[in-house]
Amino acid sequence: MSIISGSIESLKKVKYGVRGGWQSVRNINARSELSIFDYEELIKPLDFYPFVPHKENNLYGNGSVIQSSFPHLDFSETTIEHGLYIGSLVPSRHLKSRFKNIITFSEYRKSFIRTKTDQNIITVGPYINYAKPLYSSEKIKSKKKKLGKTLVVFPSHSIDSVYANYDIPEFIKYIKNFKKKYSFDSVLVCMYWKDIELNNHTQYELSGFRVVTAGHSYDANFLSRLKTILLVSDAALTNSVGTHVGYSVSLNKPIQIWNGSKLEYLPISGKEEKAQKELNQRQGNDLNTHLDDTQRISAVFSGFNENISKQQLECVEYYWGS
Repeated sequence: MSIISGSIESLKKVKYGVRGGWQSVRNINARSELSIFDYEELIKPLDFYPFVPHKENNLYGNGSVIQSSFPHLDFSETTIEHGLYIGSLVPSRHLKSRFKNIITFSEYRKSFIRTKTDQNIITVGPYINYAKPLYSSEKIKSKKKKLGKTLVVFPSHSIDSVYANYDIPEFIKYIKNFKKKYSFDSVLVCMYWKDIELNNHTQYELSGFRVVTAGHSYDANFLSRLKTILLVSDAALTNSVGTHVGYSVSLNKPIQIWNGSKLEYLPISGKEEKAQKELNQRQGNDLNTHLDDTQRISAVFSGFNENISKQQLECVEYYWGS
């Protein structure tokens, strides 16, 4: 069921200072009925439509989910960190005077933000806990029965200007061994829309894995679709630290971070200037705290156990909140 409510006519109006984009509402509603396997349709471009104030709040459906869970907050004065920020970096866009509130995951994150601002900082834990899955409980049970014991893989993802470069064949080899070792019946590879656009999914598909996606970043049902993908799965595997690690554990899905292949982020051709800004945004203490805490998280999840350990639960509570 789509998170979007309200008539198309009401959504056509200029909203939060943005004109147009309402056609995306029809597309987003239509996509909510699609299978998680229908990645070709789910990754198609969407015009931006502001379901909540401020553009970043609309990424990945975060704002729609959080707003419905915290209706007392004035979201015209609220900014949401869009995912897990590791280390002390606080993007300046969140510190603008028009924002009275900053929403983030955890007390860990709050401690860094507090050094930069007197704004009200609200910790809410993993955003995925507030999302409703797109599939009913009956449909999830049916999918799980068809798939059997299922592993979902989250490859490190690219963004608009930066390419996630790693040895895909080597990762595929590890996934196949992992599947056999832990007796999984199915493997889903959850790809970011940009990586499918870059054709990074094809090697996984040719290896016999099924590709799924949470959709486009402007899709208000992104977080609900991601929750659906995790709920039809039994465990997760990834090659990078990211928001998905805490999301998996918060939904009681054990996860391993595989560090067997070098991972680097490179500029996408034609977008070098934008990429350099993204890649160089962390300097000094911002970079050091990011590297140190990334290493700590990676170490905690370096092995796999079908029962999530106490240390892993504590790690997620510390960095992602509860």
